[in-house]
Amino acid sequence: MTAHAGVLLSTAQALGLRLEGVFAALGELAEASASILSRPATPHAALESLKPIVERVVAAQDGLVDSAGISVVPGVLADTEAWHQWWTQVKGRLVFIPHNLNPASVNYYDYTDMTWFERPLASGGPELIGPYIDFGGADMKVVTASLPVSQGRRALAVAGADLSMEGIERIFLKNLGRRREDIALVTITGKVVASNSARFAPGTRFEGEPSTEASVPVHIAGLAGPPWRLVAG
Repeated sequence: MTAHAGVLLSTAQALGLRLEGVFAALGELAEASASILSRPATPHAALESLKPIVERVVAAQDGLVDSAGISVVPGVLADTEAWHQWWTQVKGRLVFIPHNLNPASVNYYDYTDMTWFERPLASGGPELIGPYIDFGGADMKVVTASLPVSQGRRALAVAGADLSMEGIERIFLKNLGRRREDIALVTITGKVVASNSARFAPGTRFEGEPSTEASVPVHIAGLAGPPWRLVAG
């Protein structure tokens, strides 16, 4: 293995480990959510008790997670058809962010139509979605890690965390170090997540020609396949 490939491999491993930490924390949130939502006639107010767990999820990830919470499958709660219990960091504090869940409203936030909600319910496992523009929520580029919440075969909700693009880039650059080559962290659809070059802006499509020796997958335990790869262009 060349030194060049070795650095890419170690960077991919570092990213994979950090993302596995996010999914492990989400597992705790999913378990607590299932316990609440599986009770008969659960009101949406019962989900407030999840805040301490979300605080631990955010704090433990050292700037990698911006916000987290759960989105309930329609019809599960007793007092509302749908509910998006999500907390976001605002000036160092974790704040509940209300969303417009009225289908008749022009500003309706239909989380059930979001890829990060649909995919884990369909696959039954963890998913990593993005970067994408969350127009209905944060109105910024985000990457979302999400897990299904269920009781037996019954889907109850999706537990998720929005990852900081700056946090991902910080891990990427710290482990990559100074390199002459232009290197990008790319999704399986070819979208750039982070890079060490102005040639490859986050959120754009990777247009470079991969080096013959450098295309390293980022493996994350539990996911069906590597969602990202490191590419030298």
